[in-house]
Amino acid sequence: MRPEDISASYDSSIVVRRWGATVIDFLVLIALLLIPDLILGDDLYTKTLFLWIVLAAAYFPVLEGFTGFTLGKLIVRIKVVDAAGGLPGFKKALLRTLLRLVEVNPFLFGGIPAGFTVLVNKKRQRLGDMVAGTFVLKTSDLPNLGFPPEPSLAEIQRTFS
Repeated sequence: MRPEDISASYDSSIVVRRWGATVIDFLVLIALLLIPDLILGDDLYTKTLFLWIVLAAAYFPVLEGFTGFTLGKLIVRIKVVDAAGGLPGFKKALLRTLLRLVEVNPFLFGGIPAGFTVLVNKKRQRLGDMVAGTFVLKTSDLPNLGFPPEPSLAEIQRTFS
């Protein structure tokens, strides 16, 4: 099966998963920018602010490009894949991220443009996915692509224990 066939089979509940992942990811980004200020203090934080901004800017393209996941996507059990079902890579993830700045911007209608686009698109893609040629799939559907199932959160935790 192809990723586009799997994503086309999804009902509107995929929007809820994607929205949940987005909320978690924005909380992670806020924490990435605020916690260092609390720990380092204003003076040191101001001196290292560029580093924190670079880390925040790299969050989506690096994680999605090289793992298919962000923390939010991992928690809600969805993954970004390319048209062949593999990892999207940095370039495609960067394209998704650049369009995310408009589609999912919390200051510009929140995720309403992205959610609406996913709802009306037969392949359940937002604009960033269409441009990058990516799909967001439930991890439970990954074996349908011929890949082994993704590990559970408990298996991941055991790996790091």
